[in-house]
Amino acid sequence: MSTVIMKRFLACLGVSLMSAGIAGAAETPQKWEIIVPTGVVQQASIDPAPRVTSLEGKTVALRWNGKHNGDIVLNRVADLLVKRVPSVKIIKIYKEDPSTISITGNAGESRRVADVVKRAKPDIIIAAQAD
Repeated sequence: MSTVIMKRFLACLGVSLMSAGIAGAAETPQKWEIIVPTGVVQQASIDPAPRVTSLEGKTVALRWNGKHNGDIVLNRVADLLVKRVPSVKIIKIYKEDPSTISITGNAGESRRVADVVKRAKPDIIIAAQAD
């Protein structure tokens, strides 16, 4: 395997591990060393979000990127959540702002969609992509 391919693989692996780590992060801040394929090192401190212990009275935002059947999955998740926790508030971002139904192809568009979701002031965000 060439050095360039190996560096790209390791960079992708690092981003995947970082994403997985954030989802199951402990309550203490974490420090990540991110190495991009060019070999430049960037450091970022990540403070994990406070953990939600109950959905009672919480707001859940559902985000769909437009891939086939993702909306069906999210609609079912919404139904199940409301049945289990009647006081939960569900916001389907894809219904509130259809311009967010897309695979963001650049950082600017990703920020725009994130801002739309942020304006909903959710306690939890569930995103789905499906094929």
